[in-house]
Amino acid sequence: MPAPRFAAFPAADPSSMSKSRQPSIRSVRAPEALAALRSWLMEFPEGTRERGEAYWESNHVIEAWADADHFVQARVAGQALYDVTLFYTRGNWSSRCKCPVGTQCKHAYAASRAWIADVESGNDRRRPAPASPAAATAEPFKPQPRKKTFRELWQPVLAEKLGRPLAAEEVQLLGRLAELFAEFTAGNQTLFPGQLERHGFRYSPPADRSLYDPAFAGWWDRAHPPADPWALWQYLALHYEQNGFPLPEAFRPLTDTRAVRTAISDQSVQQELAVWRRALAAADELAASLPANPLAGITGLRVHILATGACQLEIRAGAGKPWKSPTQRFLRELGGSRPADFEHLPPAEAALGLVLAAELGLADAATPRPTLDDITLAEVLRTKSARPALVLPDETPFAVQPEPLVPEAALSASGADRLDVRLVTPDGRDAIGAKPISALPEPLYLFEGRIWKGPPPSPAATLPVAALNDPKLMTRLRAAGLRLPQSLELKVRHVALTPVLRCWLHQPASAFESVQFRAQLLAKSENPPCAQHWSGLGGWQWIKGGAPPARRTDDPVLEFDLSAAQTVSERLAEFRVSWNNHADAWMRGVPKTFPEDFLLWYATLPPGLAIDATPELTSLLAPPLRARVEVNAAPAEGGQRDWFDLTVALRVADTTLSAEEISLLLKARGKWVSLPGRGWRRLEVEDDAGNPATAALDRLGLGAADVLATGKAAKHRLHALQLATEAASLEQRHAKLAADLRTRAAALAALPAPPLPPGLQATLRPYQLEGFHFLAHLAAQGFGGVLADDMGLGKTVQTLAWLLHLAATRETESTPLRILVVCPKSVTHGWLTETARFAPSLNAVAFDPDRTVMPGGAPAGSALLVVNYVQLRINAAWFQQQSWDAVVLDEGQFIKNPSSQVAAVARSLPSRHRLVLTGTPIENRLTDLWSLFAFAQPGLLGTQTAFRRQYPDEDAAAHARLHRRVRHFLLRRTKAQAAPDLPPRTEDEIVVELEGEQRVLYDAELKRARAQLLGVSTDRALDAVRFNILASLLRLRQICCHPALIDPVHADLPSAKLEALLERLEELRDEGHQVLVFSQFVEMLQLIRARLVAADIGHLMLTGATENRAELVDTFQTDRSKTVFLLSLKAAGFGLNLTAASYAILYDPWWNPAVEAQAIDRTHRIGQTQPVVAYRLIAAETVEQKIRALQQEKAALANAVVQEESLASILDLDSLRRILG
Repeated sequence: MPAPRFAAFPAADPSSMSKSRQPSIRSVRAPEALAALRSWLMEFPEGTRERGEAYWESNHVIEAWADADHFVQARVAGQALYDVTLFYTRGNWSSRCKCPVGTQCKHAYAASRAWIADVESGNDRRRPAPASPAAATAEPFKPQPRKKTFRELWQPVLAEKLGRPLAAEEVQLLGRLAELFAEFTAGNQTLFPGQLERHGFRYSPPADRSLYDPAFAGWWDRAHPPADPWALWQYLALHYEQNGFPLPEAFRPLTDTRAVRTAISDQSVQQELAVWRRALAAADELAASLPANPLAGITGLRVHILATGACQLEIRAGAGKPWKSPTQRFLRELGGSRPADFEHLPPAEAALGLVLAAELGLADAATPRPTLDDITLAEVLRTKSARPALVLPDETPFAVQPEPLVPEAALSASGADRLDVRLVTPDGRDAIGAKPISALPEPLYLFEGRIWKGPPPSPAATLPVAALNDPKLMTRLRAAGLRLPQSLELKVRHVALTPVLRCWLHQPASAFESVQFRAQLLAKSENPPCAQHWSGLGGWQWIKGGAPPARRTDDPVLEFDLSAAQTVSERLAEFRVSWNNHADAWMRGVPKTFPEDFLLWYATLPPGLAIDATPELTSLLAPPLRARVEVNAAPAEGGQRDWFDLTVALRVADTTLSAEEISLLLKARGKWVSLPGRGWRRLEVEDDAGNPATAALDRLGLGAADVLATGKAAKHRLHALQLATEAASLEQRHAKLAADLRTRAAALAALPAPPLPPGLQATLRPYQLEGFHFLAHLAAQGFGGVLADDMGLGKTVQTLAWLLHLAATRETESTPLRILVVCPKSVTHGWLTETARFAPSLNAVAFDPDRTVMPGGAPAGSALLVVNYVQLRINAAWFQQQSWDAVVLDEGQFIKNPSSQVAAVARSLPSRHRLVLTGTPIENRLTDLWSLFAFAQPGLLGTQTAFRRQYPDEDAAAHARLHRRVRHFLLRRTKAQAAPDLPPRTEDEIVVELEGEQRVLYDAELKRARAQLLGVSTDRALDAVRFNILASLLRLRQICCHPALIDPVHADLPSAKLEALLERLEELRDEGHQVLVFSQFVEMLQLIRARLVAADIGHLMLTGATENRAELVDTFQTDRSKTVFLLSLKAAGFGLNLTAASYAILYDPWWNPAVEAQAIDRTHRIGQTQPVVAYRLIAAETVEQKIRALQQEKAALANAVVQEESLASILDLDSLRRILG
């Protein structure tokens, strides 16, 4: 017999005992509190309840007491002694325990069970008072020995088995195993990976599970979990063995996983069996849930048409059994039956059952009857497959007679104004007694035991003769086959009513309403004059005052025909109108597509329909307005010689339209526009092919886009040389002007080419001489221009020859020629050097911001000031205050953004002559060229807005037209044209494969980049993540170059591209070649330089931070030992002459192929005597290959894609998906 759970109480005062048995309702001893405690215990997890129950039954509760009405305290023994407090607040219980679980643990459960049992048995008490001194002397206190912990128990055992003391970390691991088991028992026999890691045990989840799922799921039965820490360790040890983790040496003596392997295998089998049991139980439950078949035992189902005309449902329970009427219970169950319940019946009876089940299921009647109502019978008759299940009164099969019963009228004996109507058989017999069976889907009658078709049941046996004048009623009667008396039939006159559709736009009565299209359909007759209109649910009605005249006795009987009007009413629905009783009209809204919708619908209307529409609507039926472009020419205002004003205007056939209305029509681009007071109009401009004016504009490089966009005339100022080619087309309208053009063009063409200036110390090639003549010709006519020769063809020397020509032809020798050359900083030294070499008399000097006067010394001397673009922008005020004879912009693409500050400053410089030098006049879009000419020849290409309309980027024809517009002011020669003796240039790709950790790093970054793009479907969503995506794109490109570019810790990792580069450079060194190596990343150049040093390959390096650029260039050009020149793509892409190299290697691809071409042209230029080979290093199956493909696709516009500053805008969502896809 177990020892008592509590020590005996001291004797208590009966009165106090009495009081203690009368707790308040808020006391933890009250029945309500105990009931709430029992309910609260049911909220504990099932496993916790089981373990708590076991603790209570095995006397783990040392003591429990209550010193207050609102909480209970207890001590529960587990692996340690835990203090438990149960709180009772406002009728609810909660707990707090010092165990790791803390609340709702097994200790709280056991304490609660103990408290309930003690209160109900009368053993509840307050905490006992300390023992009295007498008791202490009678029996001295004997302290109980402390129970050893798991670690203290097993540490010596393991030490003995190992033959050595346990290390400190092994002792700690033993303690952590005990702590893990405590959490395991407190946590419903469940462990999570985080718990294992926290206690120092390794865990790797299976492939189909995550770190958030419970560990060891399904390894043990919940009812028989590991009983102690060592039992739990065996499962941990098995996991270690399965994953190749080394077992802790201290635990090996007590590790044996054979038993747990067997237990896990048995548990797996039990789980499989449980799955089977659940599946079979579910199948049994599903079968049991199916309702019984109400037709079980029923072998026949039919509808019996009785002699009275009623239709009765009948069933029978076997072949040969009598048919009988079903019970109400059967009918109710039939309403809930399913298709499978009828499969045993013949097809017709099954079809009948399905119809009846559907109708009964929808019926509201609480007591269904076997007699079919009208709706149910109509559904049965509509189901042709069910008709064989109907029988006639004599039980013969249901069948409809081939000929119908028809109504026949005779003059009534009661008066000449009435007709007696009766049904007759096809052979003329009177069908008196015919009983209506059904009105739907068609009228059926029972007569002589047979089923007949017939007219709709009539409301009376007599019909007023006046009904013959009702078109709607007469149409129905004629359709039913009404036979009139012969005397009346001879008087019938057929009158066809003509349909008339009245249409108008209803203007809104307030700002909260919108315009509505409304229509009414009329049916009119001229003889006699009468009209009906369709009135919605009321059908056709005579309009007020529109009824035909009353018929007199001898007048003909008028039979009105509404068939044509009825056809139109059916077509109204196609216009998406709806009837409105309040407006007595059809109505619909008037959206933007209304004109097109109206015309499409109008085309489908029958030809006999008359349209009575308001002018606003009839305007839609009118032909479109016509317009054509006209061109007029006249001498330029202000008397400027050799200049003419070309006016392009639009002439519209309707001269009453205002400029604002024409502008609206043009903006609609041929679509309909609602003009107040004019209805709808649309404008068609004569096709260019049929208009000589537009053809002439195209030949001049102009277009009518700006005129067609605004309707306003556009004026273009052209030189006689530009307009001379159109003299013939102007002959008819402007004869004198054409003659003047021919005269001036011939005079200008006869001007001799100027000789080379005496101060030029260079011999020009033929194409360079042509370029000099071009520039001199522009200057003579007062033009500015663009010299756009390929890079390396000597634009500088041609310009110097032109500047010397200006100096030689200036008006007075005493006037100094003031020249400003603006160029990139990297090219400044080249201008100073080449001027000193080819034109020393120009006295070229670099700009010094501390000087405020032009250099040059003597008043008669000429001065050429070289300034870079940054200095021009910073010192704009000083340059704008000077008066320049010539301003030259080298590398003019620096002002290609017309809104940039440096472009604005350049345009504001006062100068007699202006010239732009560039190898890439168009880099990104056509507005690049506009910006160049806004400086070189202001006004030539009009305003920027007009230019965009005239020459859209996406219009291929606009490119050719723009060429014709600027051909007199722009000269461009390619190397193939100008220098055929230049050695050939070959471009190739070296494709390498990323391997090892470089490929792993790349794939991981690609996965992150794709994740950022995932879910982005709009441009707005792309803008929100664009920065992060472009950053990832940069990292991907850097990994392709070398992993160290994204993190220096990867400096020792191999790079496939770097190894391929070094291999190629060593070969070229051994063959005696010199090589240019370009990269966008200075850090990459530094990595390459380190490898070149290690390989003892002579080299130089130039970046944006390099100061002695000229010295490095001279060294490379003269020192053959410098095999490699490492160059930053941006810093060395232009302005350098490096013809000593015959190989160029682009280490990493850039978005803009024009920039790459500039880099290659550092060596492929005048002075090169060897064939040039350019390599692009590309990493296979990376963004680099896709960048290269995108590069080639975007090269349609002047062989260029984008510049660095426009990268974020040019990479749209589709391009990013392709690159990262």
